[in-house]
Amino acid sequence: MSNLRLIDDTTVSGVASVNITDVFTSDFDVYKVVATDYATTSGTAARARLRFINPSGSVISTSNYDSASLACESAASSAFPEVKATGASYIDFVLYDNGETGGASAGVWYIFNPFSSTIYSFASFQESHFQASYGASTEKGIGVLKQTASMSGYQVYSQGGSSAFNGRFRTYGLRVDS
Repeated sequence: MSNLRLIDDTTVSGVASVNITDVFTSDFDVYKVVATDYATTSGTAARARLRFINPSGSVISTSNYDSASLACESAASSAFPEVKATGASYIDFVLYDNGETGGASAGVWYIFNPFSSTIYSFASFQESHFQASYGASTEKGIGVLKQTASMSGYQVYSQGGSSAFNGRFRTYGLRVDS
């Protein structure tokens, strides 16, 4: 049996958010999400943000999220910007597109213990994006939902909710043998 099991494969087009529900269960403690083809279709530059969804289908949007990330921007800029948020209603910067033609983003996220009701849900993520007039950049980060409750899914939404986006989100259960 494989240690990586595909649970859900969702593709969206022209949406401001997507809810991927009923993917976290007691079967796995670690999940891998592979996000590809994230590109804004309207609006301006937009970060994709991550929230968890509880088993009753409610998106957790309370100010119980902390996240931090560090970017390594294109060689042209030599910048290393930090994005930090505490007491936020989301995990920030899991994907990015500046709305420029030819730009896109892809990323891999690991989500730890989302279904457990006794410990916090954590995420680590990395994303890369390309902008035609700027070059390639990459970002690595971590996030946590400081709430001890069972989560069964996640929401990806556009920063501010004003930019529509396309994207594909594949969720895998990751078996960790001891």
